[in-house]
Amino acid sequence: MSNKVFYMPYDPGHSSFVFTQYEYGSLGGEDMNKLQKDIDFAAEKGKVITSVWYRPGVRDPFMSSLNTDQIYVRGHGMPGFRSIEGGRGGERITYTTLADRLIASGLKKTYSGKLKLYNCHSAEEGKPGTDPECVGPAFARLVADEMYSRGYKSCTYYGYIGSIDSFAKDGSQGKHHYVRETVKGQSTEVARASDLRVQFKPQVKIRNPGFFARLFN
Repeated sequence: MSNKVFYMPYDPGHSSFVFTQYEYGSLGGEDMNKLQKDIDFAAEKGKVITSVWYRPGVRDPFMSSLNTDQIYVRGHGMPGFRSIEGGRGGERITYTTLADRLIASGLKKTYSGKLKLYNCHSAEEGKPGTDPECVGPAFARLVADEMYSRGYKSCTYYGYIGSIDSFAKDGSQGKHHYVRETVKGQSTEVARASDLRVQFKPQVKIRNPGFFARLFN
């Protein structure tokens, strides 16, 4: 059975790291502590999930040991954003910074598991006419292409459609992670998050298209 990892790519030295700790760590008490809630939920089902927090200059032994495992990158996202947020008001990091920190944490290029961008709307492009910072490609697309360009060619990449639960909650199919939408102030269940998970195959960019055009003309 493969390992499951919650990866928190946020700098503990950042001025807003307290917001990340409040939401995902123990500072928020039982009402928050979202990672521990999911770790406990997995334990109830006989499964083990390990949390790994980014630490500058430190290669995490557990991250370095991963092979055919699942990594869930945690944080808040929006359609078409180039970044995710470590808790409400927490550090916002771009897809390139995420790649930097995954590598710095020890993820091997031979890693052949599943890298899941467990962030709301990570599989969605931005829509024209909305926030000017929210009109780009899907965050999962950006991460997949960036990691592939850095040599991570054996793993698979996934994003999610919609607003997903930050921790397992009760729903029509029992306690799971669901996608929900708010209609007239009421939260409505749409589907299980796993049903709206999308694989992103890296797009290989041709650095010198003119060369190939001359070659085949």
